[in-house]
Amino acid sequence: MKTSNFNLFGLLLLLSLTCMSIGCSKEETLKTPSVVLGAEILPAPKEGGNVSMTITANTDWTIEIPATESWLAAAPLKGSADANVTFTLLPNTGLPREANVTVKYGSSFKNVKVQQAGVVKTYLTVAELRAKGETTITQDLYLKASLISDQVGGNSTSLKNIYLSDGNAGICIRLVADAATMAVGTELELKLNGAQLAKYNGLLQLNNFTNANMTPTGKTTVIPAKSITAAQFKTGSYESMYVAIANVQVINADLSKTMVVGTSHTSIRMESTTGETFDMFSASYSAFKAAAVPQGSGILKGIANINLTTYQLIPQNSGDFAGLTGTRFGAGPVLTFGTPVVGGAMKKGVAFTTDNLVTLPYTLATAGQAYSLSVAVTGAGAAGITTPAVVSGSFATAAGNIAIPLVGTPTASGSVTFTITGTGITTPVVLTGVVVDAASAKTMATWTFDTAPAGFPIVSSTSSSDESTGGSLTLSGFSTPLPTLNYTASSKTIYLGSWDQGKAWLFSFTPKQAIASGKTLSLVFKGYGSSTSPKDFVAEYSKDGTTWVPMGAAVEYTLTLAPYTRTVVLNETLSGQVQIRLKVNSGVSINLGATAATGNSRLADVVVAVF
Repeated sequence: MKTSNFNLFGLLLLLSLTCMSIGCSKEETLKTPSVVLGAEILPAPKEGGNVSMTITANTDWTIEIPATESWLAAAPLKGSADANVTFTLLPNTGLPREANVTVKYGSSFKNVKVQQAGVVKTYLTVAELRAKGETTITQDLYLKASLISDQVGGNSTSLKNIYLSDGNAGICIRLVADAATMAVGTELELKLNGAQLAKYNGLLQLNNFTNANMTPTGKTTVIPAKSITAAQFKTGSYESMYVAIANVQVINADLSKTMVVGTSHTSIRMESTTGETFDMFSASYSAFKAAAVPQGSGILKGIANINLTTYQLIPQNSGDFAGLTGTRFGAGPVLTFGTPVVGGAMKKGVAFTTDNLVTLPYTLATAGQAYSLSVAVTGAGAAGITTPAVVSGSFATAAGNIAIPLVGTPTASGSVTFTITGTGITTPVVLTGVVVDAASAKTMATWTFDTAPAGFPIVSSTSSSDESTGGSLTLSGFSTPLPTLNYTASSKTIYLGSWDQGKAWLFSFTPKQAIASGKTLSLVFKGYGSSTSPKDFVAEYSKDGTTWVPMGAAVEYTLTLAPYTRTVVLNETLSGQVQIRLKVNSGVSINLGATAATGNSRLADVVVAVF
C-alpha cells in the first residue's frame, strides 16, 4: 500500500509540471494588457474633415481629448479590442494648432498629437512697411515690433500716439483710441490689412490704426538707443527710431529756459560740435516739464521726429538728457537785454504811481551777478520826471526783468526818451514814450472786453463819445473764414491761433475832424501770447491801406500780460478812414522757436488817441 501511494503522487506531480511547461489552456494563463497606436502624429488639413488612426489592443481603452480643444472630436471614444478611430476636425481659419490626445488603458496611457494646418502669416519688417510709402494696405500682412515710447515719461502730444521699432527702423502709430499702458520693450503684433500709411506734418505713421488690431505677443525686447551723429539725424533716415546723438548741447539763448515754457509744447534749440542744429521737443504733458534745460554738453537720447521741415528729438524720460553734463563747447552765453516797455500812462500834471515802470527784459545772466544801470531822461516831455539816475541790484535768475520805477510828476507834454547804459550793455538801450496832455488828447476809439465779443468786426466800446466814426477791430492777412475768436474772462482778453508773419490785428476809424500834421497818433494796448505764438510785432498806420508808416519801435510779446504804447508824430494830415495794424513781424515764437498754428496771441484794453 505504501508503494502504490507513492507512485500515484509522483504521477500527479509529473503531470502538473508538464502542464506548466506546455500550457494547458488560454484561460489558465495570466495575459499582459497591450495597446499599440497606428501613429504618434496625425496631420490634418486646415479645411477640417476626418483623419483616422488604428488601435491594436487586447484590453479596455478610452480616448480623452482636452476640453479646450473644442475643434476636435473622436469616435469611438472607447473599446476593448482592435479598432479604427476617426478624428473629426472643424475648419481652421487661424494659426496652425495641435491637440494632445490621450489613450488610456489600465494604469497606462499613450499619446497621439493631432496637428491641423492653419493660416501662415506674412510678416513685414518695419523698414519694409515704411518702404510702402503713403498707401492703404490691402493684403493679409503683419508686423512685430517693440514699444520704444515711454508712457511713464509722458512726453507725447497725445495718448493715442506710440512709437514701435524692430531695431533697424521705427514707425509712429496713431491709434483710434488711447493706447493701453505698456512697458517699454513690449512686443506687439499688428494686423495690417486695411491700415493706412500717411504723413502728418511730414511724419510717416499708421494713421487712425484700430486698437484691436494691435496685441501684445507676451515677449519683451527693449530696443537700445542707436548711436548716430547730428549730421546723420538730419538726413531723416532714422525717423521714429530711438537714437543717441553725441557731442551736442542747448544753444546759449535757451539755457535760461525750462523743458516746457509756460503751458505750451516747447522746442529747445540744440547744436552740435560740427555745426548742425535741431530741436529737443517736450510736450506740455511731460513728467519733466518743470526741469531746467541741461546746461552742459554730451549725449542726448530720444525718438527722432520731424515736424514739417524741423527735425526734432523727443526725450522719453529725464534720463535721456541726463548725459548733458560735460564741458560746453564754443563761446559761452552772453548777457542779453531785450526791448524795454513803459507801463502805465504818462500824463502831464499827474504824479507817477507804482504802475509807472520801465520793464527791461534780460536773458543769459549769471544768477547772483550784480548789475548797475544808468538811466538818462531827455525830450520835450522830460520836465518833472525825476527817475533815479542809477538802478542797481543782482540778477535773481538767468532770465527775467529789471523793473525801473518812474518817479516824479511830468510838467510838460511831448515825447520822452529813456537811455539805459551799464552792466552788459554795449549799445545803449533806448526807449521812447509820450507824456500826454489829457486836456488836449482826443480818443478816436477804444476796445475793452468785459464780455466775450460775438465775432468780427468788433465795434469801438466808446462809439458814442469817440472823436471818430466807424471804429472797428478785425483781422488782416488771414484767409476766410477767419479763425475762431476766443475769450478769457479772467484777463478780459481776446485771442486766436493760426498766426504767422504778415498777419495782423486791424483797427480802423474815420476822424470827425482832420488830424493835422505835427499831432501825435497813439496806440495803447495790452497783450501777451503762448510760447509758440509770435514774439515780434510792429505797429503801423495807413491812410490808404497800401502805404504803412511805423509807429515807434517793434513790440516784443512775452508770456505775461503787459502794457505797450506806440506813437508817431504825424508829418501829414489825416482825413478820411485811418487804419492801424499790429502786425506779426517775424516767424519767431515767444520761446524763440518757430511759430505754430496752435500758438495763441492775446489782446486787451486798446486805446487809439491823438494829442
